[in-house]
Amino acid sequence: MKRFLLICLLATLLIAVLGVSVAGAQSARRYIVFSERAGGMTTLMGSQARIAGGTTVGALRGTNAFVVQSTDRNFATRMRAMGYVVAPDRVVRNAEPAHVVSEVVSPSANSGLSNPRFPLQWYLDAVRAREGWVNGHRGAGAVVAVLDEGFFLNHPDLAPNFLSQYGASFVPGETVQWTAAPGFSHGTHVSGIIAAVDDAFGTVGVAPETKIVPIKVLSEQLGYGLDSWVIGGMLYASELRAFFGVPISVINMSLGGLYETCDADCIATRKLYNSVVALVRQRGVSVFASSGNDAINFDQNPLSLNLPSMANGVVAITATGPEGWASRTAADPRRPASYSNWGVRNADFASTGGDFNLFGTAEGNATCTVAGVARPCWVFDMVFSPSFVDGPNAFYSWAAGTSMAAPTATGLAAQIIGARGLLTPAQLERELDRRAQNLSPVAFYGKGFTRATR
Repeated sequence: MKRFLLICLLATLLIAVLGVSVAGAQSARRYIVFSERAGGMTTLMGSQARIAGGTTVGALRGTNAFVVQSTDRNFATRMRAMGYVVAPDRVVRNAEPAHVVSEVVSPSANSGLSNPRFPLQWYLDAVRAREGWVNGHRGAGAVVAVLDEGFFLNHPDLAPNFLSQYGASFVPGETVQWTAAPGFSHGTHVSGIIAAVDDAFGTVGVAPETKIVPIKVLSEQLGYGLDSWVIGGMLYASELRAFFGVPISVINMSLGGLYETCDADCIATRKLYNSVVALVRQRGVSVFASSGNDAINFDQNPLSLNLPSMANGVVAITATGPEGWASRTAADPRRPASYSNWGVRNADFASTGGDFNLFGTAEGNATCTVAGVARPCWVFDMVFSPSFVDGPNAFYSWAAGTSMAAPTATGLAAQIIGARGLLTPAQLERELDRRAQNLSPVAFYGKGFTRATR
C-alpha cells in the first residue's frame, strides 16, 4: 500500500507541474527552457525568465528544464542570448492512420474458438511471432509503457494486461480512460498490437503476456498533445522503473511532429529530446517511436526532421505492408509502406504497419472474404487490432501507419525481455538486431526487418 501511495504521489506531482490549461496558451506561447551547462540553472532561471518577459509555470522532474509562457515575441531570443536552450512547447499528434475500418466482435460471434480473428492478423506470421511463442517467448514478466491518447481500459482483449494502477494522464482535465464518445482509439489499437490477451476472444498480441502501463500524453478531445506532456510521460515511465520497481523495459511512442525545415526551434527541440532520452535510457528504458507517415526520405530532405523519432537514442521504426494480401498468395508483408518516412537518420528497424495502396482501385474495392469476414480487398492489407468499446460490444479496427509498426517492434522486444529478463537498452536493441532480417535498402530497413527468430 505504501508503494502504491508513493506512485500516486509521483503521478500527482508530475501532472500538477505540467497541468497548465491549453486555453491560456492561446494568448501566451509556451516554451520549454533548459540549460546544457553542468549544474543547470535552477537558481537563476526564474528571475532571468521574468526579465526576458516570461513566467515559469512548471518544471520537468529530474531535469533542469522548465515550462515557461510568454506573450513577448522576443522572449526566446532574449533567453537564448543568456545561454539557455529554448524550445517551443510544440503541438504533438499521434501518427494517425489515413484509413480506419471497424467491426464489432460480440461474445456470441466467437463460438468458443480461440482468438477467432487471428486469421486477420497477417502481421504476426510476418514477424514470426508464433515461432517466438513456440519457444515460450510470450512476454511474461515484461512491462511496456504506451504513451498515447486515451485507452479503453475495459476492452476485454486488453483489460487483464493493463496495469491501470500505474497509469497516469498528463493531459489537463482528462483521465487515462478514453473520454470522448466511443470511436477509434489509437492508444487501444497500439496496445492491442503489443499485448492483446491470448484467450477465446478477438485477437492476440505479439507478446500476449506482456503488461501495459497506459500513459496519456495526447488528448482525444483536442486531437493533440504538447511536448511537455510527452516528456512528462517519458520521465514518469522511467521513474517507475528506476525508483519504484516497476520493470518497464520499453516506452512505445506512436506519435511525433515534422519540421519541414529545421530552424532554431527545431534544433532546440531536438536537444531537449536528446537530453530526456539519454536520462530515460540511463534508467534502463528503451524508447521506440514511429518514423512518421509523411512519405519523406530524409536523406533527400536533409533540412527536415521528425521528432521524437530522430532524437539520439530513439529506436525509429519504419512501416511495411502487403499489397493484396487477401487475394495474392505472393503478397509480401515486408514491402515498404507507401506512406512511411524513411532515410538513414530515421530508420533503425522496419516492422509491419500495413498499407492501403489498393484503396480506390477496382481490384482493391472488390470483395474479399477472410475467416468469414467480407470487406473490400484493400482493407485486409491494414493491421487489425482492438480499438474501442461501445456498450456491451467490443470493436476492432483495421488501420495502417508507422503507429502500427512501432508497437509490432515493441511487442518483439517484450518477447525478448520475457525470455532473457531485464536488459539494458543497448542489450535489448542488440538482441532485436540479432533476430532481424537484413534487407535492402538500409535507408529504409535500417538494421533489418524485425522478427521473433532468426
